Amino acid sequence: MMNNKGAINLAIQLIVVIVIAVVILGLGVTFVKNLFGDIGDLTDQIQGELKDKILDDLRSSDKKLSFPQTEIVINKKEAKVTALGIKNVKQGTLKYKVLIEDKGGDAIFGDSITDNFLYSGDVETLSPTDTRVIPVRITAETLSGTGQFKISIIDVTDGETGEVFDSKNFFITVVG
Repeated sequence: MMNNKGAINLAIQLIVVIVIAVVILGLGVTFVKNLFGDIGDLTDQIQGELKDKILDDLRSSDKKLSFPQTEIVINKKEAKVTALGIKNVKQGTLKYKVLIEDKGGDAIFGDSITDNFLYSGDVETLSPTDTRVIPVRITAETLSGTGQFKISIIDVTDGETGEVFDSKNFFITVVG
């Protein structure tokens, strides 16, 4: 009789432990799910704030190009999204294209940077006094170091070769 009582007691304890484990697992999954949901909301909020900062910068000054970061820090094999703003201060419509060039430092992106910067390189138009925010995705590779780059807005209103409407230098540091 004692063995049956002990076996029943052990079975009840096992059921209680399993129920507690399932509850804790459920709470952990819910916590992680909420955490990642909050991170996504935070990312959207930061990108919205960056866009607002760029637009405010362009409206409150005579700048033609707004790129609020002078240095971008990114981990190896990761990507970061930033943005730049353009304001047409010309009398007429501006036809432009964006160009990002390597200007020295460590060769963190190898020989060609075309795969590391994702942005619209098409010719766009902008009416007088209008502004536009353009997203730029930067993808790091496996090399670490600091490279210098230059964003140029090329005015192609009078022809495809065009002249520099405005430009800004910045640094990218790849860590990890």
